[in-house]
Amino acid sequence: MSSTVTTPPSSAGSDSACPAQRPAVPASVTEERKRKRKESNRLSAQRSRARKQRQLDDLTKQLASLRAQNGAMAAAVHDATRQCAAVQAENELLRARYLELGVRLQSLLELIQYMDAATSAVYNPSPFAGAMHLQPPLLDATMYHYC
Repeated sequence: MSSTVTTPPSSAGSDSACPAQRPAVPASVTEERKRKRKESNRLSAQRSRARKQRQLDDLTKQLASLRAQNGAMAAAVHDATRQCAAVQAENELLRARYLELGVRLQSLLELIQYMDAATSAVYNPSPFAGAMHLQPPLLDATMYHYC
């Protein structure tokens, strides 16, 4: 036993319903629906414009913030570059001073070495050391006493 269920046509306006089967809607109801739809669309557009305005305001604030950050970072880069140049200049001065002091130190070490050699030759004469030029002079002004 099979039974078939039939459903009555709806008055909501299904696609399969023919216009002849729809009950006639008074013009005042149609106008009211149209007015409500227009009001709904107007409010929706208003909300959409407000949302877009908020987004634009947020982006404008973000742009100002990023520009401020960019300016601060540019100033920091400028300061760092200036400090780097100052350090490099100081480095060059220190390098030149280092070389100058190295030459002076080498000169002083050679002088000390020469003086040590001369002192040891005077106090420890060696016949083979060639210390003839380091011997005391043969003639000395104190040898002749003029009275």
